[in-house]
Amino acid sequence: MVTDDAQTRVSTRREWPWWAPSVSAGLISAAVLGLMTWLVLERGWFIAWDWDFHVYVDARQPDGTTKALLDALASLGGQRLYTLPIIAAVGLFVAYKQRSVRVPIAIASGLATVLFIGYWIKFGLGRTPPASGQDVLHSVGQAFPSGHTANATLTWFLLVVVLFGANGLKPDPVRFRRYLWVAAAGVLVTGFLMTALDYHWVSDIPGGMALGLLALMISVTVLRVPPLRWRRPRR
Repeated sequence: MVTDDAQTRVSTRREWPWWAPSVSAGLISAAVLGLMTWLVLERGWFIAWDWDFHVYVDARQPDGTTKALLDALASLGGQRLYTLPIIAAVGLFVAYKQRSVRVPIAIASGLATVLFIGYWIKFGLGRTPPASGQDVLHSVGQAFPSGHTANATLTWFLLVVVLFGANGLKPDPVRFRRYLWVAAAGVLVTGFLMTALDYHWVSDIPGGMALGLLALMISVTVLRVPPLRWRRPRR
């Protein structure tokens, strides 16, 4: 027969560290992003559909008002000019309400990840975009990974986390799960538009998602750091 003390010790041993879920997910995202980058360099099956899809959508590009509206939707979904003010404003509002700078620091950490790692890969590969009419590496392009998709993944998911997550402004599991689906839909729409409007190759989109998830997990890890408690010196 197992006593209550034994059960407590067993449950304590099985309890995950606070950082384990987000760090594990971040490492997986980094590994997937690294694999995708290697596959782009190998020019294999990962990019097999890129050229055919480009040829298909290039001949069917919208124009006029339709083109302008789709461009605006794609920009709102993932262009830093629009996503940065949104996430910054929400972060500052939550920081004011919580009387803590943790959320702005978490947001800045995610944005820095997208910026530095994203441009390190972009400049390292130098992949030309579909609009150039050629798919070559080590040129003047910055196609892989898609920055729009990375920004969308970080921004919309992180908004849900800081508003309705466990450490958010108004923790609510029901709203959290519901708006995660809304965020996922926004990311998918943004990624689809970037390929349908011929701004990115198809393989650029999952690369951007992996980069965005890596940045998101870094932000979540910062949000979950336990508060520091300073020991008072004994008199």
